[in-house]
Amino acid sequence: MTKESLRKQFEKIKNESTLALEDKATPAHVRALVASLISLFEIMIIVFMEKKVRKTSSNSGLPPSQGFGSNGNRNTGKGRRQNLTNEVSNIKTTETVEIVTPQDCRDCGADLTEQKVIATEERVKFDIIYEVIRHTVICEVKDCEICGKKNKGEFPEDMKGPVQYGTSIKIMIIDFLCVQMMSLQRTQEHFLGLIKRVMSQANMLKYILKFSDSLKEWEERQIEAILKMKVIHCDETSTRINKLLFWVHSYSYGNITLKFVHAKRGLDAIIDIGIIPWYGGIIVHDCWASYFKFKNVLHAICGAHILRELKFIEESNAYAWANLMKELLKEAAGVIRNRPDKRVLTQDEFNKLQNEYRKILKAGLNEMPVFLDTEGEKLSAKNTDAQNLWLRLNKYESSVLMFAHIKEVDFTNNRAERDLRDSKTKQKNAGCFRTFEMAKAFYRISSYIKSMRYKGYSSLEAISLGAKKTFFLTKMKIKRNSK
Repeated sequence: MTKESLRKQFEKIKNESTLALEDKATPAHVRALVASLISLFEIMIIVFMEKKVRKTSSNSGLPPSQGFGSNGNRNTGKGRRQNLTNEVSNIKTTETVEIVTPQDCRDCGADLTEQKVIATEERVKFDIIYEVIRHTVICEVKDCEICGKKNKGEFPEDMKGPVQYGTSIKIMIIDFLCVQMMSLQRTQEHFLGLIKRVMSQANMLKYILKFSDSLKEWEERQIEAILKMKVIHCDETSTRINKLLFWVHSYSYGNITLKFVHAKRGLDAIIDIGIIPWYGGIIVHDCWASYFKFKNVLHAICGAHILRELKFIEESNAYAWANLMKELLKEAAGVIRNRPDKRVLTQDEFNKLQNEYRKILKAGLNEMPVFLDTEGEKLSAKNTDAQNLWLRLNKYESSVLMFAHIKEVDFTNNRAERDLRDSKTKQKNAGCFRTFEMAKAFYRISSYIKSMRYKGYSSLEAISLGAKKTFFLTKMKIKRNSK
């Protein structure tokens, strides 16, 4: 027995029962009993079907990491900048050009040395050679013949101990740990093969913290900038710190991405982070209830989440209204996608979309069982997933359709979800964080690198540019603080 055959059989019984109910010879109490049984079985089938259909990342808000496949995506940004290696101090490029000229004709053997070149064909080969630079400084000690004092030469400012590592190694460590998501142990093994030394994990973590501290002013400037934008994409995902559950909150738009880690997911975290409470524009999110607590902003709901839920309702209950609503939203999004300059519907098109939207919701009432009174006392029974989705679509109509008449609002919230994807990659590849301080540093660095990517820089270029300040310009500041 399949869900299709079960529905057909029930419809057959329902039609036969309806004919019996129309017979005036049937006693009133029998008609009432049959009508009640039909309603009961209808609700049971709806609930049974919703439980039977498995929720996945394609038909619900379940993340791909909890599903049955991967869904990776690396956004490199539009209009990437080229040839930026001159801005990265630790990259040396050696270029050679070799010209190969035919000397003799392959067919007749004629001499071609004096012939004019009519065309060229070029092929390029790239390779990398690791070069380990070991710089030893020996300070000599001398006695003063006049006063007898011993005098020793001074070591460079960046050589505080017997062994230290250069800026290029520090840059690579940050790249391995924060971008490539390598574990501390695998990073140690990598450098052991290069420099024949086992680097301390504590030193590696110290470089991460130092780089994060240097980005505090950058983060403050980005917060000020994003508060002035018309739209912000918001999302959150879980992470683990010392085996405890924490949450990463993302705020992004344009070439800015900001991520913060907090012990809570909801209202307390949003208030502590302090972006949405001071914002006055539009936030795009996945209908998480905590966002709707803020009345100082307008809300736009992610269309991709709505489409996935509609797909689940269609698969589990075969409701016509779910399919119609899904096709309506996809059609509107497709029209806007084909208008890259305008990115909105005309007023007449939007009015038509809104009317169709309301007609579909009205038709949906006739397909579903009676709604429960969720405003009153707590009930043991609950509305079905289809009913809950219908209620949200009806209540937040303006938020669902905002993408159609405001060009800055995207149909989906994929931007925020992409920005949070490295959190899951970090957990899978390198494990969870040991301390909250390291998690905070990781996500601040991740925010910086992601933002620089949207500006056209690669990860290594972004870290190299930031490291100029971190490991050079901050030395005197650190020295003054130590006093």
